[in-house]
Amino acid sequence: MSERTLPKDNLYGLEREALEARLSALGAPRFHGRQAFRWMYGFGAVDPNAWTDLPKSLRSEVAERFRVDPGGLDVERAADDGTVKYRFRPAGGGVVECVAMEQSGRTTLCLSSQAGCALGCEFCLTGKMGPGRNLDAGEIVGQVRLMRDARGLADERFNIVFMGMGEPLHNYDAVTSAIRVLTDPEGLAISRRRVTVSTVGLVPSIERLAEERVRPHLAVSLNATTDEVRDRLMPINRRYPLERLLGACRVWVERTGERPTFEYVLLAGINDHDDDVARLAAIARRIGAKINLIPFNAVPGLLPFEPPSEARVDALLAALLRAGHRASVRWSRGRSARAACGQLALLEAS
Repeated sequence: MSERTLPKDNLYGLEREALEARLSALGAPRFHGRQAFRWMYGFGAVDPNAWTDLPKSLRSEVAERFRVDPGGLDVERAADDGTVKYRFRPAGGGVVECVAMEQSGRTTLCLSSQAGCALGCEFCLTGKMGPGRNLDAGEIVGQVRLMRDARGLADERFNIVFMGMGEPLHNYDAVTSAIRVLTDPEGLAISRRRVTVSTVGLVPSIERLAEERVRPHLAVSLNATTDEVRDRLMPINRRYPLERLLGACRVWVERTGERPTFEYVLLAGINDHDDDVARLAAIARRIGAKINLIPFNAVPGLLPFEPPSEARVDALLAALLRAGHRASVRWSRGRSARAACGQLALLEAS
């Protein structure tokens, strides 16, 4: 491939200091990089020629040398509860799914960090896709920018959850870089308190995340209270069993002063017994964690599980509340569009 046919480097996804350095290499003062950052993320202007407070010669050189490509949204599927699942085409190629949810006047954008997932949790349809490539920071930020624009949220507050396709902490550097871009006050200026990262339990990465300058909320996908059951449901537990995972959660609390949330997908007849609830209460008490019960989102013919009845879910929640825990039920949204928790898998034709 000749030099003339090599794709231009994509500036979209660079953090502010990196963008300043890239433009400084062209001979521009560093403050021009800060201005470009504001145009790219704050104003959503991806054509360098529109960056009108930069010199015209610099705008032309940036346009000639680089691209500013957040990717594209080209398919959407709406659920009967107002949730919308989008097909996002990353700038680097391929397709992933991301979701916008509306509930009680609050918008939450659910992001993907990988095209597929290598961790193979038995109750997650994405895990059945197998490993796929990591998205880069720009491809993660691009999901936010494009869903924000599609939903008319430029002047609205919204929440971000890394709970889409992939294990966020398996793509640690890109995810944490994207969080810094998303929360930068010169860019999208999203409060870090509105960002949550969900993990199946990559112990070293949880401990590393506790040291980050810009930290999201932490949600841990627990889903079982014994190693025997968790080994069956989540292969990662064979590498980082429950005691090691809980040790990392204690490190998180000690270093950040913040409590994680334990997500617990309820699978009828597997992890919803009275003994499970008693152990879950004891585990949460040790960490001071909040508990989020998630009735399994059934995928008939593809995953061999069913959720408990609503009455059983209510009884489990009541038992946790009686034990004095901060607990809630997350009735997943978007099921009719296969957009609910654990259902993203690109099963329809691209």
